[in-house]
Amino acid sequence: MQILRTSRILAASLLFGVLALSGAARAEVPAPVEVPAFVAGSLFSPNAAFIAEVMPTLAADVVILSGGLEQGLRRGMVCRVTRGPMEIGELIIIESRSDRAAGLILELVEDFTIQSGDVARIKTLQNS
Repeated sequence: MQILRTSRILAASLLFGVLALSGAARAEVPAPVEVPAFVAGSLFSPNAAFIAEVMPTLAADVVILSGGLEQGLRRGMVCRVTRGPMEIGELIIIESRSDRAAGLILELVEDFTIQSGDVARIKTLQNS
């Protein structure tokens, strides 16, 4: 009698386990969690800023950049200025604040001028 009761309990628990597992297999898969945009971004600064404005002065034209220390621009750094795929000149950073920087033009391709919207990117060396 005791053996019969034990086998019924064992069979019932086995059946319950099978039903529980089959129910878990049919459960809905939760929707994917939306990942914030900053996760996909780089941990490093872009080392580039847009030209905000070019201010002519008596001695030289001062180029104002829409980025500064937060973009990795430091005083004394040389930047290449590009418009689309074309490199049009170089400038040196003379002042840098958290969100603004100023530079002086070092070099300019003939028949070009630096304009707002151009991109200044830190000039780096590549070892191959």
